Amino acid sequence: MNKPNTICIDLAKTVFQVALFNKHGKLKSNQKMSQKQMMVFIAKYPGSLICMEACATAHFWGRKFQKSGHTVQLIPAQIVRKYRSGNKNDANDALAIFEAAQRSDVHFVQVKTTEQQDIASVLKLRESYIKQRTATANRIRGFAMEYGVKFPQSINKLRKLLPFELESTDNALTPSARFILNQLFEQLIALDKPIQEVTDCLIAHAKHIPACQLLITLRGVGWIVASALYARLGSASFYKCGRDASASIGLVPAHTGSGGSNKLFGISKTGDKTLRSLLVHGARSVVSNIKDKTDVLSCWIRQLLERNHLNKVVVALANKTVRMACAMLKSNQPYQEKLPA
Repeated sequence: MNKPNTICIDLAKTVFQVALFNKHGKLKSNQKMSQKQMMVFIAKYPGSLICMEACATAHFWGRKFQKSGHTVQLIPAQIVRKYRSGNKNDANDALAIFEAAQRSDVHFVQVKTTEQQDIASVLKLRESYIKQRTATANRIRGFAMEYGVKFPQSINKLRKLLPFELESTDNALTPSARFILNQLFEQLIALDKPIQEVTDCLIAHAKHIPACQLLITLRGVGWIVASALYARLGSASFYKCGRDASASIGLVPAHTGSGGSNKLFGISKTGDKTLRSLLVHGARSVVSNIKDKTDVLSCWIRQLLERNHLNKVVVALANKTVRMACAMLKSNQPYQEKLPA
């Protein structure tokens, strides 16, 4: 079978850099094009291998090219950067994409389906609202501290205590300070509604997705975590094993070494920070509630707790959860709790 032509595209909003390589890997052209010109150009080379950075709009174009019969490979931007020669510009970026695609050890990104992208977009919207609420709460604490009023870290406690402090005459709050804190308090309360609406929308959507229905059977995984895992892993077919999936989320140890001596550090913390945080919180709830359960997973957690710190056990369970989720998505089988023999 003849090797197809390779087309490397440096994506942008209006101007696209398109590099064409023949089946022998020889550069035939590398030029800027508009969107219309790019589509006409690609149509001249059916069944091509199209390589792009996994960046904004990459999944949209990936789905579009796949429907046209092309093979699509998305490469992480941090990998492409390593293979760029010379100054950064669109032409050199397109060449770097080709160089990265030739490496046998490069892990490609799976093109997200429309359903996955919907879930990922709703998760990002929810995360942005939560960040706004956290920032508003921190501003409240900062302003209040200027007048000697302290609030605990909990958002719920802040909601309860702030109205009492605004009405109290025993503190040092001036009229201007009370006005500022009242305005910020209204912003804080106003953000609760969109967060709840987005969360309800996310859960309702996840309940109709078979993959999320499978993942919800895992301990420490709720509908939000299940939807985040599905948005990230998809069918898990792009991962050779569960460890690869866990490494992509940053739940495996980072290390450095030279001269045959390697030194392990904490987890690498690469990939999706929000998903990693959700998984760790879910694992913490499981570890905190094993009590006297006798299933295999609880016994494994209990043995780890005997010789490791709680936080290390929590991260180990989060790692194991991703591995199990990857296996479940590949096999399409729900989690089955095992009892010791």
